[in-house]
Amino acid sequence: MVYQLDFDKITKFIEKSGKYTFRRRSVTSILPLPTREPERAKFNLGFSSITGGVIRKVYGKNVFVDTSDASIEDILANGKFPDEESKTLFTHYLKEQIKELHLGKITNLHQLGSIPLTENEDERKGEIDLINFLFDTFIRNEEGRVREILQSQVDADLLSEIMDLSPENAASKNKSSASYASLFPHLQEQFLKDLENLAKNTSFLVDHISLLFVHYTFATMSQLILQTNKVTRFSQDELLPVYYILQWEKAAKWRDSYKQGNKMLIGEMDGFFAHEHALNILGMNTFSNVSNQYYHDIYRQLKEAGPEAEQDYIQSVYKWLREVYKEKTNIDVAEYSEEKTLEMAFDDLIRAVKKGISNEINSRYSKAFQAIVSKFFRKHGGSLGTILSLSQEHLLMLVAASITDERIELKQLWQELEKRSVWLDHHSKEEVVKVLDKLNYMEKKSDSGDAQYVKSIL
Repeated sequence: MVYQLDFDKITKFIEKSGKYTFRRRSVTSILPLPTREPERAKFNLGFSSITGGVIRKVYGKNVFVDTSDASIEDILANGKFPDEESKTLFTHYLKEQIKELHLGKITNLHQLGSIPLTENEDERKGEIDLINFLFDTFIRNEEGRVREILQSQVDADLLSEIMDLSPENAASKNKSSASYASLFPHLQEQFLKDLENLAKNTSFLVDHISLLFVHYTFATMSQLILQTNKVTRFSQDELLPVYYILQWEKAAKWRDSYKQGNKMLIGEMDGFFAHEHALNILGMNTFSNVSNQYYHDIYRQLKEAGPEAEQDYIQSVYKWLREVYKEKTNIDVAEYSEEKTLEMAFDDLIRAVKKGISNEINSRYSKAFQAIVSKFFRKHGGSLGTILSLSQEHLLMLVAASITDERIELKQLWQELEKRSVWLDHHSKEEVVKVLDKLNYMEKKSDSGDAQYVKSIL
């Protein structure tokens, strides 16, 4: 076995009209963030259109649900009406219901699967990317389990059955392989358990499923940013602290929610697009056809293959940097020496790639991430900028998901939140207790002075 970069494959990937391009998503995809502003999801319906697309994928349906006049005509053509007046009344009902779906208004889980994507074709690309990310990260290979959770809640309603009559909506178009890797097994299992737990209360799940979905999407993206920047020290079993504040609290520079919240993520996102390109270069090699290999995956394979294989690969990285990258971009690169380790080779490649990526690409990529923050997690901190925050509704959804029995001890609640990638400082914890106490979800154990418990919300 030869352990080198595949120069021919890389050349086909990087070249366009004889020029070097900083492409991505050939063998590895990291984040569902567009670099074209028109493709950025605007979340006009919150996260419900994304959730609807995910639900359709779960049931093997087309991600795109057609609600056009032509689709309505297809549905009408499948119906039998006693007279023209009945057909007119039914047409009016159908159009009114579709109008409600476009506003994201639903009354049950099956209707959720009928919420359409945006009508803007460019923006729709951004929504579909988020759908694929959420599905691949949390649901792929667990579709049966998710269907079981959802189907146990409510029978299909009339509108959902009618929408399925459209040939476009019934088509099965998601048998493709995964675009993204599921890298945090504990977080994935927590998501599935939370979905199952919230499903104990159908109306609560209907009202909060999109909030659950956006929470886990953002949590995973944040962890991917932090862990990918650790290069070979990426840990799939560890969640790194990301601090939030409660929306009604006052932000301050000395608080963890400022230092280890959005400010930290903005810093970690600086130049992050380089990983999108670099990992595709490193993944095009002669010894693995596996998609979505990160630095720690390649590192592990080469360590297992032995020092000779590792050295061959290191040399090929520097050879490619010198003979291909430098020649095509005129960017200075680090030179090979016998002291170079695999970690150093990765770092030198990342550094060289960062120099070549335009400010425009980096800016648009980072803004797509901040668009999610601004819509779902933003607290305006004045001169401190945007602070990651939880609304009361978001907090209560997480508390509800965290309690699987009648109650849990308060100190366990903080551990449960951290399992869901939410860290709170001492001041925020005090505010959580105040809210839960006000809503009558707190209780003290009578025979123990300090032991506090949180009652089930569901």
